[in-house]
Amino acid sequence: MRRNMHPLEIELLKEATVIKTFKQLEEEERMKKQEERMKRIFDLVPRRRRTLGRRRPRAKPQSRNFPKDPRKRSPVHKHITKPKWLLRVLQDMKVDTDPMMIIQKPLDLNDVDPSLNRLSIPFHTINCNNFMNSDETKILGDDDLNNEGQMGVAAFLVDQRTEQWPVVLKKGLFRTVSGRKFMGFLLGGEWSQVVKANGLLDKDNITLWSFRRNGILFFALDSAGDSIDFKE
Repeated sequence: MRRNMHPLEIELLKEATVIKTFKQLEEEERMKKQEERMKRIFDLVPRRRRTLGRRRPRAKPQSRNFPKDPRKRSPVHKHITKPKWLLRVLQDMKVDTDPMMIIQKPLDLNDVDPSLNRLSIPFHTINCNNFMNSDETKILGDDDLNNEGQMGVAAFLVDQRTEQWPVVLKKGLFRTVSGRKFMGFLLGGEWSQVVKANGLLDKDNITLWSFRRNGILFFALDSAGDSIDFKE
């Protein structure tokens, strides 16, 4: 038998029903606002255009090959005949080790300009990159020292007349005659005197060799090969 509810219970039940209905309406309103907000956000996202027909294949990005510091690569040696005058110089100086060919290049206007007084040796043209010892590599590898332009590796250069010239090897960013920039070595010191004494001109082909005597770094400049023997 169903009992009669107390008037207070009836009022509480009505109040609970009203609260429940209010919460449902509040939740529905919140969900509606959230849907509208998500719709606005979705409208802001750029949509991909549909194209009719077959899709065009995407072009593969071209690889960009930048010149790297050759000291980070394994040495690459070209097989080239050593000039007789250089072998004679090594014998006279009592050097037992074989010379290393550093670079072959035609001289440009900057190389023979006495006001610049330097031979450029771009990294990407170096044939042998292990001609320096650890101390010399450390000096040229220090950006602070290199950027100041004051520090370098002291060496000597021997020409085909067996004259010896004090030179300095540095590293930095240089510019060619055409204006192109490159990283490389720079051989300074008395280089302009070497150019004058040997009559070097623009576009002359040279070969630069390297060897050591009593731990001192030497360079040998070959500008005429065996076609001219200054000893004869």
